[in-house]
Amino acid sequence: MESESKPVNWRAWLVGTLAALVAIVALQNSQQVDVDVLFVNVSAPLIVVILAAVGVGALIGYVAPLVRRHRRDERRQLESRG
Repeated sequence: MESESKPVNWRAWLVGTLAALVAIVALQNSQQVDVDVLFVNVSAPLIVVILAAVGVGALIGYVAPLVRRHRRDERRQLESRG
């Protein structure tokens, strides 16, 4: 009987590794810091600042390709209409 090997899901490994690295860095930096965001000065634990920055970056990385694809599809529809 031949053993079938499953293909490695590299994306899942990459996301898991990056999440572990972010967690390690965030947990090592738990001191209180002052953060200036536009016109607001906030005092927060650095772990919260790091996780918020990662969250915003992940959101931008997820939404930007969707917006680009939507615009490209709209442009193609307009070109095909005439």
